[in-house]
Amino acid sequence: MKQRSFHERSVIQALFHLALPLFFLNLVNSLYNIVDTFWVGQLGELQVGAVSLVGPVLWCVQSLASGLSAAAVALIGTRVGEQKPQEASRFATTLLYVAGLLGISLSVITLLGTESILHWIATPAELFDGSKFYLYGIAFDYIGLLILNVYMAICQSEGNSRLGVRVNVMASIANLLLDPLFIFVFHMDVFGAAIATVFSKWLVIPLIVYQLIHTEGDIHIQFHSFRFHKQDLKLILHVCIPASGGQFLESLGFVLMNTYIVSYGAIAMSAYGVGNKIINLSGIPLESFTAAASTIVAHGLGSNQTERCKECFRKTWFLAEAFTVSLGFIAILFARSLIYLFVPDAGNELVAFAQEFVVYAAISGVFMCWYTVLCGIFNGAGHTKYTFILGLLRLWIFRIPLILIFQQYSDWGITGIWIAMILSNIMECIVAQWLYFHGSWLNSTILSAQENIADKQKILQ
Repeated sequence: MKQRSFHERSVIQALFHLALPLFFLNLVNSLYNIVDTFWVGQLGELQVGAVSLVGPVLWCVQSLASGLSAAAVALIGTRVGEQKPQEASRFATTLLYVAGLLGISLSVITLLGTESILHWIATPAELFDGSKFYLYGIAFDYIGLLILNVYMAICQSEGNSRLGVRVNVMASIANLLLDPLFIFVFHMDVFGAAIATVFSKWLVIPLIVYQLIHTEGDIHIQFHSFRFHKQDLKLILHVCIPASGGQFLESLGFVLMNTYIVSYGAIAMSAYGVGNKIINLSGIPLESFTAAASTIVAHGLGSNQTERCKECFRKTWFLAEAFTVSLGFIAILFARSLIYLFVPDAGNELVAFAQEFVVYAAISGVFMCWYTVLCGIFNGAGHTKYTFILGLLRLWIFRIPLILIFQQYSDWGITGIWIAMILSNIMECIVAQWLYFHGSWLNSTILSAQENIADKQKILQ
């Protein structure tokens, strides 16, 4: 069977088997942001700032999508490891129900609360309209975003991430073609960039549903056979809420951090947005290896291979760090050229701010990589409460207080924000590594939670 051949691979072979298609997938996904930034950058510096300012608001939604993905990988991957395809399929179906309902709810909340959100983050007058219309448009993207994330997690859990890559490539190509059409041909400016992103995902949703229903693999969707079960929802929430909660608090922290950045001017916000796009490219291998590690750990704990899980952490960390450091150095070297690629009419102030950010972010990336790999290991084991704690600590306990201290007691200016970024990631790594050495993550919460529910059901019977 496909699963047995996967288990028989060495850890390195399994990592590359899963990570290579995920690397291509993450590269394709990055094109969404890169293409948007490129075309919006042709409109001007302020338009880039308008989109960048509301980026963390969108990350809050992405955090919920990531939580669902973590639940999918842990729940489905563990059952694949236990050789229980019917249970894996039932959870996959329930996760799609949750994704659809959550996407609709979040869209309504964003549409109703857009102006209140922008006032709360102290949006400058010159960025307000652009940010508002971008949020209005991107609110319709949430359903597609959540369904696509769950679909990718289902494919990943089965060890077949290549299938999801094809769908994402189609969506990315659609976005590439639609961006200039909506932005320039239909004269919709930043709103057009948002609508292009929305349509690119909506176009592939019918294909996703068709493939999940008619797949020849072990995991399939049957909306009629697999009804919505309350016990399944409990297990999903058991994993999803801590994972989503931690990332949501992190994203909310970035929303607040943006208010400190924009206090140095709209150009500073634009520079941060451009610099972030550049440095995020160096994180693509990290995301790929981390996602692969989560699947290997879920399978490993499901088949009681704890030593394989530990080996997975060590080798994932080494590979991810090697790529992150190398690509961070390349980002520093070519930062200036990439800035002008994104924003052809960039002024000296924007270039100086963006270059400085790239240098500090590349240094911080060494520790961000370490922390991210550990979070992937914990998520694969179903210990999303750890990632919740770490997400809370990184921004709210470490970074935001440091930013306030540096603003109050130093004359570093915006550089103080970047120094706080590095220090908070170092402190985060110390806590995360301590949790790893504690060893309790090796006891899968998925298996124990499932046993508890089964015991309760027996008592009720």
